[in-house]
Amino acid sequence: MDNFRSTIATKILSSIPPRVKPIDYLMEALNISRESVYRRIRGDISFTFEEIAKLSVELKFSIDELINKDTPSRIIFDLHVNGANDPSDVFITRFNQCFQCINNLPSNKEIESVMVLNHIPANFIIFFNHLFKFTYYRWMHQNQESSLKYFYANVTLPDELIEMQKKAIGSSKSFQNNILIFDPNIFPNLIREIQYYYKRKLITTNDFLLIREDLLGLVDMMESIAQTGYNAAEAKYNFYLSSLNIEASSQYIKCEEQVKSLFFVNVIEPVAVNNPTLCAIHKKWLDSIRKYATLITQSNEILQVRYFNKQRAFIEELTEATTSVISI
Repeated sequence: MDNFRSTIATKILSSIPPRVKPIDYLMEALNISRESVYRRIRGDISFTFEEIAKLSVELKFSIDELINKDTPSRIIFDLHVNGANDPSDVFITRFNQCFQCINNLPSNKEIESVMVLNHIPANFIIFFNHLFKFTYYRWMHQNQESSLKYFYANVTLPDELIEMQKKAIGSSKSFQNNILIFDPNIFPNLIREIQYYYKRKLITTNDFLLIREDLLGLVDMMESIAQTGYNAAEAKYNFYLSSLNIEASSQYIKCEEQVKSLFFVNVIEPVAVNNPTLCAIHKKWLDSIRKYATLITQSNEILQVRYFNKQRAFIEELTEATTSVISI
């Protein structure tokens, strides 16, 4: 088998979900016989361009990536572009893509994740309905053409998005080893965003207080993880507090030989890279940030308690300041 045929066959097989039988999938997807599938996999004959194009759409891999595989100076970025115009449809698509990389990884293999964060990650927000609704509301407010009078109280989460939220909560146990490095202002950044909409009277006081309760619940959840080292799904976590400001959130994921780097435009909008060389550079950069961070999971208890109490105090102070301004 020549190198290019081998590259194509390997990419197609690795892109098929782990719980799906590859031969049966290719027989049905390409409408060809079992022997024809084996001949393509062995490299006796080539996949046709039409077959590769069809599989690249269904299995979500890039033809450009195949062509440029042996050209290290060219790196393919997956921007998750879609043709939807409705902001709600775009949010649903991108939220699904944000968690799709988890669902496509083998469930019986250990998955490593390293994140640096300047905002609360989506895989924490999904556990809190009011915070999740606010994330959706903020997206809709920013992306609708007539958004100035778009009130939080008028927002209803689509049923499809609610189902995705439930599935995302279930998939959170997939990562067995998680390292998270927090920017010092990770909570204040989110609080200020909520404050902005409240001060504009787009969020009622009652809804503001419900979001506030979710924020406090989020602090409690993160503190519990920091104390035990595990979340409710028994996934292992190590939290670090960075001494330096983190300019942008990003994530490195590894499952056996598969690697992926995600660079977040916002909480649900990652730019994905699968190039091993760039992923290795990204991982090295993440490790360098950890040198300027302090571990607080099952460690540095005084710092740990002080940090989470400071976040609670900050939430309380901003709540009092905001509600007093509105009442005057």
